[in-house]
Order: sequence, then structure tokens, then C-alpha cells
Amino acid sequence: TMSNIKLTYFNMSGRAEPIRLCFTIGDVKFEDERINRDQLMEGKASGRFPLGSLPVLEVDGKVVCQSYAMQNYAAKISGLYPKEPFDGMKAEEVSLSLEDIGQILYATFSIQDLDEKIAKRKELCETKVAEKIDLLEKILVKTGKKFAVADEMTVADVHLYCFTTLFTSGWLDGVPTDLFDKYPKIKECAKAVADHPKVIAWNKAHAPAAN
Repeated sequence: TMSNIKLTYFNMSGRAEPIRLCFTIGDVKFEDERINRDQLMEGKASGRFPLGSLPVLEVDGKVVCQSYAMQNYAAKISGLYPKEPFDGMKAEEVSLSLEDIGQILYATFSIQDLDEKIAKRKELCETKVAEKIDLLEKILVKTGKKFAVADEMTVADVHLYCFTTLFTSGWLDGVPTDLFDKYPKIKECAKAVADHPKVIAWNKAHAPAAN
């Protein structure tokens, strides 16, 4: 029997989008609840969000936190988690590498002055971030599969698509929209997901919340 699944996040792509897209590609029915900051505060106060943050996933009334855990769960029930344990490990290597890149940029959120923030992001994108993306590209090329970690689409490709789309959308001031242009394998994996008919339909239906 199908579980009753509800995903709660803000009305943006962010950390929820890989989870939403895994469910969507795998035809797994789920409720896509999108809340605002006030509702988050209410949920924190009432204990609805156990770690006090989003996203939160409810499966048959049981609540789970941590987007990475949800992403792998969504991938597994959607048929997007690699069957081979080694390939699964490779998929997680990709996701955690993306998380490392994200953390470098998330550290700039605390900079109050906008000009200073933009300058710092620009500098990071030309140095630390570029180095990490370059290393990830080399790993993907060396893996030598049609997609990121296997010869079929997996959660690693979905995560690459969501991550590259979010970070090149202009959402973060100072992060260049061509950040991934020099990395053909990353772009190829992301494009395969972008071109998936279910993803195209999803994006059409959720256009205003694309970033």
C-alpha cells in the first residue's frame, strides 16, 4: 500500500526540490505543503518541527527531519536510488560534495553589508567554489557512466540539476549565473533531468517558485 506522504518547506526550491522531484519522477503521490516564516515559528512553538527547521517529511504521520535523509528515502521509493551499493555510495559522494560547495556560500549569509557580501561571493566562486566544482567534475568524468554515477538517471543527477539550477538562478547576489558553464559533465547530467518530461511539467506548474 502507498504511504501517506507530506513534505513541508517554504515556497521555494531550496533543500526540498530534490525530494519533490524524486517523488515526481517516480510517480509517488505526496502533499507539497509550502509555508511562510510565521507558520514556521508557530510549528516550532507547537513542536511540529522536531529540529526547529525545514524541510520536514511526514510518512503516515511519522515525522522526519534532515533533507539529505529525506532525499535518499524519496529516491529509494521512487526507483532513483542506485541498486548497486557501490553506485549508491557514489551517489552520496556527489550529494555530499554539492553540500560542501553550498556550505562555502551559505557562510556568506551572515555578512550584513550587501556590497561586501557580493564581493565575498564573487571571490569564493573564483577560488574555493571553483576548485570544488572542478574536483567534482573530474570525479564524474572518471566514473565514466552515461549519467552521474550509473548508466541510468539516479538521485545524483536530480541533486546536480536542483543544485546547479538554484545557484545559477540569480537567487544569490554575487554568484555568477555561468558558475557551472565550464563543466560539461555536470551540465550534461543536469540537462538530462531538466529535459525529463515529468520535470518539465513540474516546472511549468511551479514556475513562480522556481527560485
